[in-house]
Amino acid sequence: MSRIPPSARIAQAISDFFTNGISENNDVKTTLFRLGAQRLIQELLEQEVSDFLGREHYQRRDENEGNNGYRSGYKERSVNTAEGKIPVFRPQVRDSDMPFASKLWQFLKGNSDVLQYLVMEMYARGLSTRDIEETFTDEEGRCLISRTAVSEVTDALWEEYEAFTKRDLSGFDIAYLFLDAVYEPMRLF
Repeated sequence: MSRIPPSARIAQAISDFFTNGISENNDVKTTLFRLGAQRLIQELLEQEVSDFLGREHYQRRDENEGNNGYRSGYKERSVNTAEGKIPVFRPQVRDSDMPFASKLWQFLKGNSDVLQYLVMEMYARGLSTRDIEETFTDEEGRCLISRTAVSEVTDALWEEYEAFTKRDLSGFDIAYLFLDAVYEPMRLF
């Protein structure tokens, strides 16, 4: 098994999509939705574990702190959406003083419509940290992900977006077509 986190593999799949395109059998909108939703869920689940453990992926534990546990791989699961099942890799934690149970995963299992709304809004107009926090609140009004987690995920996605907009396109043969027209209806009297 690769030691690369699933979120990094999904990011690579998105990069490959923009570089190579998709096959003729796939719909661009569906593919973008599925990859975007999968990336968002994966990033948030991984950040939830980082918050629980008190350290980032591959960061060593401080010997003076208590036994927060260790990352212990992933379990493949899926989220049902209108676009079909989206595979997600749930992070596992072992040797922890407290058992880890993902609140975010419990919320997502029954709320795929919230996920679809969130992904579409992110691509359509961009979401603020407050918008994302409001989306991921449970029935009692508790936020399921920390403000720090939301900020870190959105900062990482923003950096990738910035790099994407500044990439060199000189290697591509691009044809431009500009059209300009004026419509003036004319009536015969």
